[in-house]
Amino acid sequence: MIYRKWSLLTGPVSILGGIVGATVVAHLIFLDLQDRCLKTKKKTADRVDRS
Repeated sequence: MIYRKWSLLTGPVSILGGIVGATVVAHLIFLDLQDRCLKTKKKTADRVDRS
């Protein structure tokens, strides 16, 4: 019975932790890519304006 209570308590916690962790990592990756794209677009826009 101890093992069953342990698994019932840790199962949902580990699933929710995995979902939250994956969301945070994906958010950080996409924000980093978005920042890189915006910086690249600004650089090319500056180059076009100077010409």
